[in-house]
Amino acid sequence: MHGSGRWTLTAFFISLLIITPLVVVFSGLFTPADEIWRHIVSNLLPNYIWNTFLLMLGVGVLSFFIGVNAAWLVSMYRFPGRRFFEWALILPLAIPAYITGFAYAGMLDYTSPLYTLLRKHFGIDTGQFLFFDLLGLPGAILIFSISLYPYVYLIARTYFQTQSAHMLEVGASLGLSAFQVYRKIAIPLARPAIVAGISLILMEVLNDYGLVKYFGVDTFTTGIFSAWFAFGNMGAALQLSVYLMVFVLGLLLLERYQRKNRRFTVASSNKIPVPGRYAASYGWLFFALCALPFVLGFLVPVFAFVYWSFSIYDVIGTDFFALLTNSFYLALITAVVVVVLAVFLAFSVRTFPSNMLRLITRTATLGYAIPGAVVAIGLLVTSLWIDTQLRKTGLTGILFTGSLLALVYAYVVRFMAVAFNSIESGNARISIHLDQAARSLGATKWKTLMRINLPLLRGPMVAAALLVFIDVLKELPLTLILRPFNMDTLAIRAFEYATDERIAEASPAALVIILAGILPVFLLNRLLSKSSKK
Repeated sequence: MHGSGRWTLTAFFISLLIITPLVVVFSGLFTPADEIWRHIVSNLLPNYIWNTFLLMLGVGVLSFFIGVNAAWLVSMYRFPGRRFFEWALILPLAIPAYITGFAYAGMLDYTSPLYTLLRKHFGIDTGQFLFFDLLGLPGAILIFSISLYPYVYLIARTYFQTQSAHMLEVGASLGLSAFQVYRKIAIPLARPAIVAGISLILMEVLNDYGLVKYFGVDTFTTGIFSAWFAFGNMGAALQLSVYLMVFVLGLLLLERYQRKNRRFTVASSNKIPVPGRYAASYGWLFFALCALPFVLGFLVPVFAFVYWSFSIYDVIGTDFFALLTNSFYLALITAVVVVVLAVFLAFSVRTFPSNMLRLITRTATLGYAIPGAVVAIGLLVTSLWIDTQLRKTGLTGILFTGSLLALVYAYVVRFMAVAFNSIESGNARISIHLDQAARSLGATKWKTLMRINLPLLRGPMVAAALLVFIDVLKELPLTLILRPFNMDTLAIRAFEYATDERIAEASPAALVIILAGILPVFLLNRLLSKSSKK
């Protein structure tokens, strides 16, 4: 077989390996129903569907309200603190929703310092709950919304700052007030961007396990864990995973359908000018509206965890540093593997641009849209099959299931899109003529990749590795299911301490995850700010 054939065959093989766990999940459609599955369908499934639907609806509406309004204010008005809020409103993305939920649960507990202060010094009878029971569906909706609204804020802000001003000027000339221009013209024009942002938020909601489990909200993700850990039934977990994938694919199809054959932009160089186009008479009101989500989504959780970390700093021992080592070691290995495979696949598509190869490599990036619990179940079934085949060769024991290799494999499936998209965008900025010139001078494809492409891809590779590293640090459901025995990570330990009502002891692990998440948030804001100025 000639070189190009071996190269493309390797690319096909790698892509198929990445796709396999996702294909395995669909095999759940053909799993025969047993007594446990019938019990789940009749008694539990309706509750999973209803809670998941209400959670998505509530988070979608509240995130829209917070994110789009904030994006409009910082894009159109001058008010105190606007430049600060322009980037600060993104910071809640640095904190996983389950970490934010742990912080609020700890602060609003009856024995928390806040409740004790209100009772002892202000004579306020807080009761068990000050306002309402946070640990429930309304509380989960609130926590998800203040944690995830930056997705819609970022996309809407970029859209508002690059949209042509002609349509808005026409509305103002027809006597519409600033609010009417916003409601009747700006929001309808920005609908594709807003729907894309909300779709990302809802996929994060479907992926979550830590928050819904801790808040006692039964969703598909908690159902998958119950089917596997409580009932010990792989078939039921697989079938629930199919239902969850239907939710995700439905979201993706809905987002694509609403954009189909629709144009909402005006081709014009007359972009919206710097904020201040409309005189802001309520500057401090706008300040408060932007400050509230920033304070609730970022400042309050961070200050809470800092306070708790200082209160227990004297009991932080070698166990915490072992967690730190495990987490960083696992994230580093995964980042290197994912980036290497992404570079190889992206270069294969660039060098051999066949439709089939492009299709299968694109399919291999679907894992990022699939909840971690679903990927974990698909990989678990795959790894059990591999161990079965290995035992047939005379090997004994469980060799692949529950191993570090299986966990890294699952991370590759889950996060390949993060690295591949970054590398592919970097390749798009490298002229194909450079590759052709190298080949005409006798360089092989391998030498072309190593000597031409890799040096020019340093930036995208570093960005991809950083994003994958942070995603692995934060990932909870996938790690909970597939981690090797006696191997904990920061995310798992924070979750375990929180579920044991030891929030303060979870704070050092939570702080590390938050601090690690801040850097890519700043990089993301910088990239989007540059793109909006072009």
